[in-house]
Amino acid sequence: MNFLCDVHIPYGLVTHFLRMGHRAVHVNSILNGSYSKDIDIARFADFNHQIVITKDEDFKNLHFAANTPKLIRVLLGNISTQSLIDVFQIHLVQLEKIQKADQFYIEIGKHQFIYTIDYTLDQ
Repeated sequence: MNFLCDVHIPYGLVTHFLRMGHRAVHVNSILNGSYSKDIDIARFADFNHQIVITKDEDFKNLHFAANTPKLIRVLLGNISTQSLIDVFQIHLVQLEKIQKADQFYIEIGKHQFIYTIDYTLDQ
């Protein structure tokens, strides 16, 4: 899989994905780093076939308004990096299956994994 982690996602998750053989980059390493606009991050991710991981609700709104392709929104509040890694490990098999869809939106929490895939939005 190929991930782009937003500003409030720890670098440790990027490192974990890389160790697991996935591709991953943190937003601070691209464009204008933490000063990048959400729409620019979304376009960058779309162009590079990346799945955006964020805690930011604005990305959810952007996702549905601008029809950006692949988004995981983390609904865990302030937790340790290891706890976040553990949550992603629990759901990794599901993510690997869903990532093949052209478009999806996922909300992931400690005990929840809610997703919508391959939907069409009226423009």
